Amino acid sequence: MTDSQIRMRRRPLLAPLLLPLLALLAAGIAVFALSQWTRTTVVVLVRHAEAASSQTGDPDLSPGGESRAGRLGPFLQDALPAGEVDHLYAADTRRAQQTAASVANQFKLPINLLGSSDWAGLASRIRREHRGATVVVVGYAATLQGLASQLAGATVPLEEEDFGSIFVVVLPSPGQPKLLRLRYGDAPVPPNSKKTISPRRT
Repeated sequence: MTDSQIRMRRRPLLAPLLLPLLALLAAGIAVFALSQWTRTTVVVLVRHAEAASSQTGDPDLSPGGESRAGRLGPFLQDALPAGEVDHLYAADTRRAQQTAASVANQFKLPINLLGSSDWAGLASRIRREHRGATVVVVGYAATLQGLASQLAGATVPLEEEDFGSIFVVVLPSPGQPKLLRLRYGDAPVPPNSKKTISPRRT
């Protein structure tokens, strides 16, 4: 029997083995793709803590704001289901960075700074780059309200003197976004002292 005849006999025997392997590989790829698609993204929106009085446009936190901000990292570790934060963003001002510092220290994360031009594309960036992750964003009332609207189509109710509310946007995939409100630090502002938040940067 020649070599060519031996090769011709072996080839049909390999086909039954290759087909199950190819099917298994295709199934593995499908499961991996589905797991990536169905992961839930959690975005935590935090307004900076109380700022001190200042003649400059970039004040530090007040003593009360420092006290509140210091509780943020431990609060999030207890409040989040997985007890973890994967990415941290903050506006590029002192009061926002000082508020975010507690989270950075608690979870050993760098603070990714956001300039005024970065906010418009942040929702798309989170969806694209951080699917399935937990992301904390520290900013201002107006920027957080805009981000909540882009992520969840929701309106964030935030009073002018309210620095203790945290809004958690849950983005299941598939599924509809959900918005939760938590509080940390001091008690809520009494109803008779509430004022509607202005669109300026506060």
